[in-house]
Amino acid sequence: MNVYARYGGRDAESPESRLSKESLLHTMRQVLEAHELRRREPASAAAREAVQPAPEKPVRPDDFPLIRKHHNGCLHCHQVQEYRLLQSYADGAFDTKLLFPFPLPENLGVTFQRDHGHRVERVKPDSVADRHGIRPGDTILRTGKISVRSEEDFRWLLHRHRGSAELVLDVESERTEGATPTRRQVVLPLEAGWWKGDVSWRKSLRSYPVVWGFLGYSVGSEERRTAGLEGDSLAIKVVSLRGQTGGVAQAVGLAKGDLIVGLEGQTRVLTLEQFKSELLKRYAPGDEIRLEVLREGKPRALQGRFPPWFTTDRTVP
Repeated sequence: MNVYARYGGRDAESPESRLSKESLLHTMRQVLEAHELRRREPASAAAREAVQPAPEKPVRPDDFPLIRKHHNGCLHCHQVQEYRLLQSYADGAFDTKLLFPFPLPENLGVTFQRDHGHRVERVKPDSVADRHGIRPGDTILRTGKISVRSEEDFRWLLHRHRGSAELVLDVESERTEGATPTRRQVVLPLEAGWWKGDVSWRKSLRSYPVVWGFLGYSVGSEERRTAGLEGDSLAIKVVSLRGQTGGVAQAVGLAKGDLIVGLEGQTRVLTLEQFKSELLKRYAPGDEIRLEVLREGKPRALQGRFPPWFTTDRTVP
């Protein structure tokens, strides 16, 4: 089997905001060109680099003992990721990077044109991409042996580089009429934790090895008015505590009925899942958490240490 490109991917905002018929057709045309090159010049270096590098050992669902032991019937993609998390924890091989697969290009400061897929539309000022010379109109072509023919290709290479210190990209400058496009190499140093993002939309969030220790919800307009809060501010109501020991709730001293209104001074509105995602982005076990809550209508500051990774789960719903 040869893999020429990947297409798809979503984010927390929408399952389709990064997809378009135009970008799909663009990727398909590039794949057909690459396939024709391999047919015409099979021994050339360009033909060898036309396909994505194959994994040394493909990972299959049956490679996870927990799946073999506990799962029957259909297996959905998100369930494979959940079992990957649970299996890594059970094996003592859990790595925080597993919580944040397939980082977005925006993590490096890049937004691609939706109807192209891997041509830069915007660069965030003072981002790592901006500081090291990525410009609007640039097209990301490849890194090493990995050709980029879609945004999902770029996310896949970011996924593979989460433990790397730098990312070396081959970039083509914006084409101008009558001029030959120029290619250059751009080296992006990768900062600690650059790969962390919003995982609130992922079903696999329920299988992350974190004991939250509470149930809650983002309150509606009526409860906000009663509490004297703005409509666009953080307001998560703690409705119950779960478990007797451990967990985020116990670590910071949450109580039933608390209204969480701030996280390290951040007050933008978040759903409960977004709040959990934000905690995972900010903290690792042992880091100090600071929350602001309203308890019986009175402001109170809470703090405590993010608990160790832990889960007793061995199955996925």
